[in-house]
Amino acid sequence: MLDAITIRKLRAADRDLLAHTFEDWHKDYSQFDNYYLEQLLDKRLVLVAHHNQHGAVGYVTILWDSPYEQFWRRHIPEIVDLNVMTPYQRQGIGTALIHACEEQALERGYTVMGISVVQNEEYAAPNRLYPALGYVPDGFGITAHDNELHLVRLLITPNG
Repeated sequence: MLDAITIRKLRAADRDLLAHTFEDWHKDYSQFDNYYLEQLLDKRLVLVAHHNQHGAVGYVTILWDSPYEQFWRRHIPEIVDLNVMTPYQRQGIGTALIHACEEQALERGYTVMGISVVQNEEYAAPNRLYPALGYVPDGFGITAHDNELHLVRLLITPNG
């Protein structure tokens, strides 16, 4: 499956495609238009997973200045809004999107990546995936206002 997937930066034309693909998930054109504008302003990077026959099947964003205070204070970019269409889940696409985010962060000189996940049954899969990819709790607990656990991963080894 992964050999049929290409991950690339969001393009203007992708806004309609993503809105159509994820409309059942209550994600509309305005969300992807905002993401595109924030990408142009270098506030966010959006990566889209394209299947060579089925179009967009997933996406993820990186916020370079996280709204989560502990990430913001420590200059840790945050992976936000990772989504893969249900028929394409559990095939490595989410993992590939996360690794692509990590590569982008490394290219910009970051050494730590952050990611947050809601602590409820609906988010059971990412609650298993992120630790399997080396993400560990940041030590500040679950935030009360959004019930999210915040995790971090060192992107480079201490020896470089």
